[in-house]
Amino acid sequence: MNRRTKLQILSLLLLMILLLNASPLQSAQGEIKEGSGVTVYFPNWNVYSDAKNQVKNLPWDRLDGINHAFWKIVPQNGGYAIQSTDSWADTDEGNPNAHFPQYALYAKKYPNVKILLSIGGWTCCGYFSEMAASEAGRASFIQSCVDTLKAYSFLSGIDIDWEYPGVSRAGGSGDEGNPVKGDDKANYTQLLKEMRAALDSQFGKNKKQLTVCASASVGTLSHQDYAALFPYVDRINVMTYDMTGSYNSITGHHSALYGSVSADTAVKYLMKQGVPAAKIAIGSPLYSHGWKIRKLGGNPVGAPAQGLSGGDKTWRNLKTLEQSSKPEGTPGWHKGFDDKAKAAYLWNDDPAAQEYGTFYTYESSESLDAKLAYIRAYQLGGLIVWQAHGDSAAEDWPMITQMYQGLH
Repeated sequence: MNRRTKLQILSLLLLMILLLNASPLQSAQGEIKEGSGVTVYFPNWNVYSDAKNQVKNLPWDRLDGINHAFWKIVPQNGGYAIQSTDSWADTDEGNPNAHFPQYALYAKKYPNVKILLSIGGWTCCGYFSEMAASEAGRASFIQSCVDTLKAYSFLSGIDIDWEYPGVSRAGGSGDEGNPVKGDDKANYTQLLKEMRAALDSQFGKNKKQLTVCASASVGTLSHQDYAALFPYVDRINVMTYDMTGSYNSITGHHSALYGSVSADTAVKYLMKQGVPAAKIAIGSPLYSHGWKIRKLGGNPVGAPAQGLSGGDKTWRNLKTLEQSSKPEGTPGWHKGFDDKAKAAYLWNDDPAAQEYGTFYTYESSESLDAKLAYIRAYQLGGLIVWQAHGDSAAEDWPMITQMYQGLH
């Protein structure tokens, strides 16, 4: 072996050592993991809030996806079409802060961020079952989705937020409910199969994403056939929040990682159905649920309580309470962490305070860390966030930054 060959081999060995010892951040800098990472929901009603709640002010450099919420299904010409729940907020050219023109601009600046159109939501699911029950109904709906994707080229796909197939729910004022008009279990799978085929035919195979939302309750998940439908979707977004709330008579965790109703039970259920881990995302809520504990004493978690009006506080408001929390034994706000459930909470035991007996369940930095570790351990498809502006824009989006760094 001559000297030149030896030097070449040594150079190659040195390069291999440098690559192997590069930190994950260094080796993956600027890369986006396809189909994974952090996806935030951005509701169109943000246009009525302060200037920070605009598309242009999102932390685009720390996002992998945005689900724009919501569009809805409407009967049209004997079939079904999709339309915005607020066209002035979304597309009206007379609105200088309309969301879609901003998406078009920022999609060019950040082409790796997937922008999906989310259809449905809790109050706009009234026509899903009826539409999915017939071939003609499905075809008209799918064509409307395709037409919309063509009209707005910055859109990377469709997020079906049907809450939930096979689960009948009456509506109310401003709420369509979720009437069941057929065999939702079979029709839901067929809808997704036909939509996947149409998207691939119109735009190229896997060029447009198709995602779905799912409940964190195994009882609700059993009404859908995930073993049959998962091949047609890019991701199943499990909404691992609202697992308890002010409608219950005892305090609890609304986004527990572990427990009888938790992110872990939902993930394990889907994986048992054969869903690949990489197609499952779990959720992080940037808001709370609250109660007034009837009688303080002992563990505030699981205490009899009255649901609190106005208990849905944003994370940025709760951060202020966190910062004012005191050690137990000193009356006031206290920060708690259930190490078994990996869930955070706040409660107040100052008899002189108006908030005496108040309890909030929420996502803290500690509980979020546990979720991020879980996603990495099981190699899940990432994290969905309801909603982006629960975070603090004034503090440069600390929770979303933590999420992004934890998954990249």
